[in-house]
Amino acid sequence: MRVLFIGGTGNISTACTRHALERNLEVYHLNRGSHPEKAPRGVTTLRADVRKVDEVRRALAGLRFDCVVEWLGYLPQQVEADIAFFRDRTGQFVFISSASAYCKPLPHPVITESTPLGNPFWEYSRNKIACERILERAWEDSRFPFTVVRPSHTYDDGWIPTCFGSRDYTVARRMLDGKEIVVPGDGQSLWTLTHASDFARGFTGLLGNPAALGQAFHITSDEFLTWDSIHLTIGRALGADPRIVHVPSDFVARVCPERGASLLGDKAHSVLFDNAKIKRYVPGFHANVVFAEGIRRSLAWLDAHPDAKTVDPAVNGDYEKVLGAWASAMAGVGGQCCA
Repeated sequence: MRVLFIGGTGNISTACTRHALERNLEVYHLNRGSHPEKAPRGVTTLRADVRKVDEVRRALAGLRFDCVVEWLGYLPQQVEADIAFFRDRTGQFVFISSASAYCKPLPHPVITESTPLGNPFWEYSRNKIACERILERAWEDSRFPFTVVRPSHTYDDGWIPTCFGSRDYTVARRMLDGKEIVVPGDGQSLWTLTHASDFARGFTGLLGNPAALGQAFHITSDEFLTWDSIHLTIGRALGADPRIVHVPSDFVARVCPERGASLLGDKAHSVLFDNAKIKRYVPGFHANVVFAEGIRRSLAWLDAHPDAKTVDPAVNGDYEKVLGAWASAMAGVGGQCCA
C-alpha cells in the first residue's frame, strides 16, 4: 500500500511513519525537507511547500496513493484545496483533527465519537471543526473518501507533556531548580495522555481500511490521571519534588490569554475517552504505554540528546507572569499562594 504523509516529521507523524514502515507500507513524505533527520530510512521525501499547488503538482507528478494523510491542515481553505487536488489521486484522505474539537463544556464526562463538536474558547479547535464539516459535505455530495482522526494530548520521546506545553524542557528545568510550577484548578481534574507509539498502532490500522471511510475516530490511552499526578510523575522521574501552585484556569486566561484558550477550551476539563470504536475497527488495538513508563523513556531520550534540553523563555515568562499575578491576588485577600 502506498501512503503519502503531508508533513510526516512531527511529534505524532514520526511515530506513525515508523510503524507504517514496520508494516511494510510504501511511505512518502511531502514537506519542505526541513527535518531530514526525522525521516526514518525507507521513506521517500518529496520536497515542496504543501500550500503552493504548482510545487505540489510537480513533486507528485505521475503518482497516485492508496492513502493521503493531512497532518498540516488547520484552516478550511487548506482542506478545500486538498479535496480539489487529491480527489482523483487517492482512495482515502485522512484528516488529522483534534479531540479539543469536542464540545466544551462537555455534556457527558466520557467522550465518544458521537459527542457533539463545539469549542467557544479556542479558535484552533473551531477551525478543525470547520475542516471536518467541509469533508462531511464532500462525502455527502460526491463520496470523497475521507477519514477523520482526532488525537488528544499525544507525546513522543523527548516531549514532556504538561498543561503549559510539551515541546521543551522548561517545566523539567523549573522542577530541578526548585522553582514553582502552575497546575490549573485544584489539580484534580482528569486528563488523558497517549504515547505516540500507541497512537501509531491504532492509526495505521485505519489506513486503507474501507470501513473507515466517512468515519471519525479518536485514538487515546485508556489511562486517566489528575494534573497533579501528571506533574508529580514527571518530578519522580526527574528525581525532583515539584513545587505546585494551583491557579484557576480562568485566572490564567486573564493573565495569559494565549494560554487560557487551550486551558478553557481543552485542558481545564476532565477528559475521559471511550475507545470502543477504534478497537472495533482495528481489532487487537490497545494502548500499552502508561505515563510513568512513557515519561521515563522521554527523559532518557533527552539525557541522550542534551542539546534538546531547551528552555523556552516565553514559557518561563508565562509561568512567572501567572505566579506573580496570583501571589499578588492572594496577598490582597490574605491567602496563601502555594500548595
